[in-house]
Amino acid sequence: MQVPGMVKVQRSAKKNRWLTLIFMLIPILLAGLVTFSHAAEKADIASGGRTIVIDPGHGGHDRGAQGPDGSLEKEIALRLAQILAKELKPDYRVELTRNGDYQVPLTRRASVANHHQADLFISLHAGGGSRYQMDAWSIFYYEASESPEKTGPENTGPEKISRDKPGDLPLPWDRVCLRYQKESRTLAECIKTQLADIPESREVTVSKAALRVLQGLDMPAIVIETGYLTNPKTEKRLNDPDVLIDIARRIKTGVDVYLTR
Repeated sequence: MQVPGMVKVQRSAKKNRWLTLIFMLIPILLAGLVTFSHAAEKADIASGGRTIVIDPGHGGHDRGAQGPDGSLEKEIALRLAQILAKELKPDYRVELTRNGDYQVPLTRRASVANHHQADLFISLHAGGGSRYQMDAWSIFYYEASESPEKTGPENTGPEKISRDKPGDLPLPWDRVCLRYQKESRTLAECIKTQLADIPESREVTVSKAALRVLQGLDMPAIVIETGYLTNPKTEKRLNDPDVLIDIARRIKTGVDVYLTR
């Protein structure tokens, strides 16, 4: 039988051992947090604090183009986006507008990029056509149409955006990307130079267009169409992981050239 005093002493000793253990662990945990903080800081320094938002086109019920063997644009775009994100992440902070098979409204895609104060926005697609022989690689930057459509759920949003500097007139929200038209074209040209050397690909063109996916973006932004998925040869190539890796690496090189020019 234990004496009450002895029980108290044992409990006190046990409590002291736990306190000693906790005090020993605190410096280790703090050191780990500091190390993590330094690692994150080094990553930010290495990336120059640059954030790139990648937008896999379509998703969910919006399948996009479909190839002769059933390949869907939404799936090709997502696979390429995930590979591109992996290629970019050692040097940049990367965000995807979607990371699965679900539909994201166009205004939400712009909101994601603006929320993260992205330095660049890249939307990935594959074209489709009525003739299977059709094939083209295209890069688009934003150009507002003369009579932009103002109705529909994809075109709702703030009426105005903030001014660049005192005296500047504010732009309608859907035309904010016009401020970055020159930079967007330069980004497109940098990536075009890299994609133009892909074996078996057609000539890569850079064009301006009033694409709704580019509306409201407050940064240089482009859309890349990696050929026509409705072309059997292109469909086969876009289902080859090695081809997608090559495309992603070339896009990454184009981004590097643009950001370090």
